Amino acid sequence: MNFQKHTTTLIFLLLTSISYGQTQVLKKYHFEDGGYYLIGLRGKSDPNVLADSLGNFYTDEIKVLNAIKKAWVFKKPGLAHACGYHYVVSVCRNGLELERFGINLNCNEFFGEAGQSYFYFYFETRQLRKFKDSFKKPFKKTDEFTSVTEARNYRKKILKDPNFIFTYPPDWIKYEGTFRFTYYCTDESQDCYRDQEKLFEKFADEIKLKYPGEPFEFEFRGGSKSQLSVDVLCNKSLEEKFTLYKRNPELDKWRPYILTLDTFWTVAQENN
Repeated sequence: MNFQKHTTTLIFLLLTSISYGQTQVLKKYHFEDGGYYLIGLRGKSDPNVLADSLGNFYTDEIKVLNAIKKAWVFKKPGLAHACGYHYVVSVCRNGLELERFGINLNCNEFFGEAGQSYFYFYFETRQLRKFKDSFKKPFKKTDEFTSVTEARNYRKKILKDPNFIFTYPPDWIKYEGTFRFTYYCTDESQDCYRDQEKLFEKFADEIKLKYPGEPFEFEFRGGSKSQLSVDVLCNKSLEEKFTLYKRNPELDKWRPYILTLDTFWTVAQENN
């Protein structure tokens, strides 16, 4: 889940949230099985004494993980403040992220996702502060790559390293970049914005027919009754031959993904 994308829409989505009872958010994790980490990465939110002193943190100790599991039991709903996040807390196992939560310590908000719904609870600062002395400091490393193949091979390799904790899934795992096109609804009976789901199906069918074997995904980038702007996530080979819909030669150019990767480790790593 991308918390940056969800922050601005959170208030409008809360009515679809799951119903509230006493919720133990880490109940499904059997930490005794091994390989688990809980890592909290400090966000660019407003100042907070605890977050400013704690910084990034992680734990892989089963005793601490189970203590957090026991402590993070919520019943009281949050107040749905439009807050940023002091922390994005990820549950990881063997280098892969399993689930992600957002915490704001000033607004006392705990935010997460369950399927297509979102949940938010009142989070007391002590529910994090009590573990401060049990947490460890992760070591951050940033790598740059000269090709998608090099980047993907590096990520595949580090997932097997016993000292590796976590990295956010990079954009370049599946595709090489993006480009944009604009579709115009010329039929007066058609409403581009209202009919965008049907139009996306139309776009997908036409691309598959004209460019078989090319993987792609869409991201909606804005629209009105008369037009839609669509980003296509794909490989360069599709972009080079794409002629189906109108593209602005200056604004809708190919945008390759930046080939960098931030990783977090239990011990300091040397640069490549």
